Amino acid sequence: MNMPGSPYLEERPSGLLTWPLLMPILLTVFLLEGLVGTWVWFTFPSYRIIVYVILGIDLTILIIFFIVTTRQSGENLE
Repeated sequence: MNMPGSPYLEERPSGLLTWPLLMPILLTVFLLEGLVGTWVWFTFPSYRIIVYVILGIDLTILIIFFIVTTRQSGENLE
């Protein structure tokens, strides 16, 4: 069943990660990384660089995801 104004006429296209599917995946990954990062930060202070690397990777992925989802494609965008 589609909601009014849905861009999908019959069913969701195969292979498309839409927000309802993508958000639980992203939230689970970031929550898990947060727990592991907190554990590493307090248990192994000499390995805090790992937390910084994880945060850098997350920031890079979020920036790429933002660019990909807000990019407009097509020839005639007027």
